[in-house]
This record gives sequence, structure tokens and C-alpha cells, in this order.
Amino acid sequence: MTLWEAALKASYDYPFVHLSRTVPETPISMWCLWDRELLQVPSRDPEVLRRVEAGLRKTGHLIDRWVDARASRLFLLECTCSRYNSLWNIIEAHQCWDDPPVVYRDGWANFRVMSFEADHLKELYDDFRKQGSAELVRKRELSLAVLPTSVWTQALFEKLTAKQAESLLTAHRFGYYSSPRQVKTEQIAASLGIGRTTYEEHLRKAENRVISALIPYLELYATTDRPPDPDPLRPGGKSSKP
Repeated sequence: MTLWEAALKASYDYPFVHLSRTVPETPISMWCLWDRELLQVPSRDPEVLRRVEAGLRKTGHLIDRWVDARASRLFLLECTCSRYNSLWNIIEAHQCWDDPPVVYRDGWANFRVMSFEADHLKELYDDFRKQGSAELVRKRELSLAVLPTSVWTQALFEKLTAKQAESLLTAHRFGYYSSPRQVKTEQIAASLGIGRTTYEEHLRKAENRVISALIPYLELYATTDRPPDPDPLRPGGKSSKP
């Protein structure tokens, strides 16, 4: 059995595609969760949030609530799959599944899908072309071993080059991310036989790409209720806050 993955872009008559045109350069991440849709808007700009909220209300379904994170706003909505020709309706019709989140930006839906049949991905792509415009960004065969961790490995690391991934792993092995730090970048670079500036360039690009991919998930985590942080100055590490 073979597993196939495709990265696609699609632009067609769908409210969230239209919404992304009203807030240029603002990527809107979306998860479809059973009878709810969760949208993350990485902005605290009042005008951007006003346009997004107006667009959501225009779709004709209820906004249940919204929550502020440090640098974004989350919207929890009633699912619209039964009202519109949703991305998920099209994906499921071709026996494929998505690797969330879907990102809407500048009038395009950017998403990854998987299937056990390469033909299903082709049929899905052809269907989106009938709906409007579509681009196949990438298609590749994957090992079935990726299934248990497909969301994290593909979403977090797909943009890393081999050199960037290795620079990150080497830094970790040498104790670069320990506290206190156990090594300097010039020492790691020397052990690899390359210049410090070259190594630091690979490392910084790797860090930036992983962090950028983590942000949608971190923003969601930042809004959840958690116990207070422990107070290291008190016995047992219990917080001194009331």
C-alpha cells in the first residue's frame, strides 16, 4: 500500500476564500472540527479584525465566541460545510483527507491532502480546477510510517533543507539549547568543518522556519486554561499567587 501527499492552492467561490481578499497579506488559518470551524487571524489590528468579523457574519452563521491570544484572535464558528461548497466537502468526496490547518491568503486556499490512491489526488485537483483556479504545488509518495505523526512532521519540517535540519539537530546534540548554553556556534561549525557564518545562516533559517510553522498551534495553546506557573522561590514550587 502506498501513501500520497499533495500540496495544493485553490481559488473558487467560497466565503473564506473571498474573506482572505479583504485582508491582504494576512494568512487566516482554519481547522474544521466536526460541527465547528476554528479560525486564527494573526493580527491585533482593529481594522483587520473588523473586516474579518464582518466577513464571517456575512456568511450567515453564528459566531459562538472569540478569544484573544498574544498576537492573534481566534474565532469559533458553527460549521458551514452543509451551507457552502466547502473545501472539506470536495476533499472527502475524493476519498482524501486534509493535513490541517488550511491557510487562506490573498484569495487562495493553501492546503495539504493525503490519499492511498494517486488517482484520487489527480481527480481532486481536476475538481478544484472545475470550481475555479487551482495549482499543484507538490505531489510526492510517502512512507506509511509517517501516518502517526503526519500532521506534525509535515507541517513543521517540510520547508527545511537537509543542511538546515542537520544544523538544528547538531546544535541540540552539542548542548547549544541547554541552559546554561554548553557550546558556541563557532565550536559547532569547527567540528563540522565549515565557517561560523555559514553554519549560523543554516541554523537561523532552520529556527525561523520551525517557529513560523509552530505559531498557529502555539496561539491555540496560549488560549487554553492551565494551572498557574510554579513559583521557584516557594517550597515545593507552588505558586505564591492567590
